Amino acid sequence: MSMKTLPDFWFEPRPWMDGQWHPGGETVTIRNPATGEKIAEVSRADAATVALAIEGAVKAQRTWREVSAVERGMVLKRTAALLLARKDEFARLLTAEQGKPYAQAAGEVEYAASFFQWFGEEARRVYGRIAAHPEAGREFFIEHKPAGVAGLITPWNFPLAQGAKKVAAALAAGCSAVWKPAELTPLIALAMGPLMREAGLPDGVLQIVPGRGSVVGAVLAEHPAVRVLSLTGSTATGSALMVAAAPGIKRLSLELGGNAPFIVLPDADLDFVAEQLTRLKLFVSGQVCVTANRVFVHADAEAALAEKLAVKISAARLGNGLADGIEAGPLIHRQACTEVGALVEQAVAAGAEIVAENRSYESDATLRDGSFFPPTLLIGVRDKMRVAQQEIFGPVIPLLRYTSVTDAVRRANETPYGLASYVYGRDLTQCRAVASAIEAGIVGVNEWRPLKAEIPFGGIKQSGIGAEGGEEGLREFLETQVISMPKPIIAS
Repeated sequence: MSMKTLPDFWFEPRPWMDGQWHPGGETVTIRNPATGEKIAEVSRADAATVALAIEGAVKAQRTWREVSAVERGMVLKRTAALLLARKDEFARLLTAEQGKPYAQAAGEVEYAASFFQWFGEEARRVYGRIAAHPEAGREFFIEHKPAGVAGLITPWNFPLAQGAKKVAAALAAGCSAVWKPAELTPLIALAMGPLMREAGLPDGVLQIVPGRGSVVGAVLAEHPAVRVLSLTGSTATGSALMVAAAPGIKRLSLELGGNAPFIVLPDADLDFVAEQLTRLKLFVSGQVCVTANRVFVHADAEAALAEKLAVKISAARLGNGLADGIEAGPLIHRQACTEVGALVEQAVAAGAEIVAENRSYESDATLRDGSFFPPTLLIGVRDKMRVAQQEIFGPVIPLLRYTSVTDAVRRANETPYGLASYVYGRDLTQCRAVASAIEAGIVGVNEWRPLKAEIPFGGIKQSGIGAEGGEEGLREFLETQVISMPKPIIAS
């Protein structure tokens, strides 16, 4: 089996500020979660460094906001082109740092590039308007302007794509940005600094400050010059950020946790469902906020679907994502394995049954220090079990039996979360009716990956506020100003 290698670094593992590498403070070791091997020592930013980064972003934003929308868009589109030209290097770095298989990492690079391309075009579509005034001889001008410095906080599961969503939108709007990557996956973010400089981004417009959330996140939330905060993370982290940012009344865009239902309608093609659901749950080893967390299947179809899923799960190729043909990699760290394992153990103790699991990675001695968890299929899961109440964030498929579609929809909505959902069936009229009844920001009908740069994505209920992608993603970084003034009169 051939094995790809970690690329030579074209960046330094420390803060990127004002177009150069800045000294950091304490260091943290980044390891490949598949093998436990050390990749790099990254210097973290302390509070003073973050404050300097914000000051640099404030200065840069004064000029960047005056750059034409067309020129800003060209920088973003050049970034997209450079990303695609170096897809292999970025994908290998992403796999080594995060653990996902190379093919998935390459797909993430392409997905990230699509946001730079989309917002590169969308930058020129910030339209104002003139509105009628109730008083004669006057008129309203309604304009949308850059909000100011944006603080961007991204997660470890999609460290490049989630950064691209936020960075591209903020810069397209004319904002400068201070990007705090996840503590576990800072390298792929740091790699973007010199690449965007090569694309023509002026120094200081994008500052990248790796560090602890309790330090970097706190400064971003409290600093008066930061006008917008955009976070992808857990609901608990989002709630804490709202509290921290409240005194400054900052604009917030939050994409938070989920508990996605996957409803298999009685007429669904079970072979298609098994293939799609397995792909969804093996994608990033289930460490995705929009992955299926509760699979509702009709009682008459449960046994047949379980049998087909068991075959798919057992045949999946697990291992180091840098090896060819791998379908699922490790979890992000050993603690994640412990947490997912506890959910499975609790479910089994409460009456659920494990009908399939894949431990093929155990035969590979090179993975002994990795953080692997076996893809697992559970039947007999009930709504009140913890595995059905919270995000699993692992390759576990829990099947929940239902007897009527109305009952399945009701139970699917009995959660404080509303991020994503999935509906599978042959009757598209029924699928559409069920999708409309689901309380979620996005619903995939017979599709396991509905997210695209062209559409807005965001949660409802405790899954977040605001949107990323689409024209709505740009609005998160714009403020509206109304100018009321006399109509001009032709001089006599």
